[in-house]
Amino acid sequence: MAETKLNFLGFLSNLLEGKLVKGIISLRALDVNSGKVAYSLVVSKDNITELVPDFPAMPANGGKVVSRFTLNSSPLVPVAVVLRPCEIRALIELVKLNQAHLENILIIGMECGGVYPYQSLITKQDIDNLLSEYRESLKKGENPAGIRPVCAGCTDFRPGLADVIVSQIGRDQPVLFFPTEKGKEVAQTLGLTLAEEMIYTPVSDALLKKRQEEKENMVKKIKEEINGLEGLVKIFDNCIACHCCSHVCPICYCKDCFFESATFDYRPTDYYAVLQDKGTLKLPMDTLLFHLGRMTHMATSCVACGMCEDVCPVNIPVARIFKTVGSELQQLFDYLPGRDLEETLPLTTYKPEEFQEVET
Repeated sequence: MAETKLNFLGFLSNLLEGKLVKGIISLRALDVNSGKVAYSLVVSKDNITELVPDFPAMPANGGKVVSRFTLNSSPLVPVAVVLRPCEIRALIELVKLNQAHLENILIIGMECGGVYPYQSLITKQDIDNLLSEYRESLKKGENPAGIRPVCAGCTDFRPGLADVIVSQIGRDQPVLFFPTEKGKEVAQTLGLTLAEEMIYTPVSDALLKKRQEEKENMVKKIKEEINGLEGLVKIFDNCIACHCCSHVCPICYCKDCFFESATFDYRPTDYYAVLQDKGTLKLPMDTLLFHLGRMTHMATSCVACGMCEDVCPVNIPVARIFKTVGSELQQLFDYLPGRDLEETLPLTTYKPEEFQEVET
């Protein structure tokens, strides 16, 4: 693999200055004194210093951002996008669903140490100290304290299908690698001095083992909480039917959601029928049905980005539940969302013989 120790922001600036790309989509600081960042499209190298691509925040899933940018067609000029692994995998899933295009897109993938819950980040007083602690943890191969729970148990924190890989765990400074032909062409055009070494450090390997343990503990705890129908009802009992989890989910892309359709505009007689049957009525209705329905639609494509849990106003561990269910489903289908652009979606793939062990 080819690599270079060129300063990352300098690399992005050279991409624009060398006219290899006409724009860069990356996190940009909105306020240097706070944790407020947003995905932005930068077209001038004079604005490169505003970019904070490694900032440990996810105000939106970047895969969904790029999907919106390329929904109708690919950009007419080359554009670089800086994304975390789960965002890249979400983008790949959206391409399969005809919700994004990758032509003229240069994917730059960050080796990810996890992100903080956004609400806790923007209310933090000492951002500089937090970032220092975060980077120190990554140097040691440890999970930074306070990151999203699903991040702490994420074993897919290394970017796949990226043209440029930013390796940073266990390193004093990020190192850039160029695993694809498109990436190698970029490095060659910029005249970078390349060397050969392993992309990921032994420290990164150690973190992978710790993440696996965290994942197993998380899955075990969620399964204990959702032990049968009673546990399932209890864990979703606080749901207020805001549907925020589906609105931020990169995989929930439907413009006309069934759960927000007129089907659920009940008449008084409908409520009365339920009361006659059950004797009591919880409002809003169908909150559990909503989560089960959403899970059925997108669990095999869930990339466990954690956006759903981050925005839940009543603190339901939505992401951990979906990761637990999704991981098991994905294992059954031998399918990792976003692993391969040519790998077909399980829900759209028919096999004459499948799951014979569950037949009667």
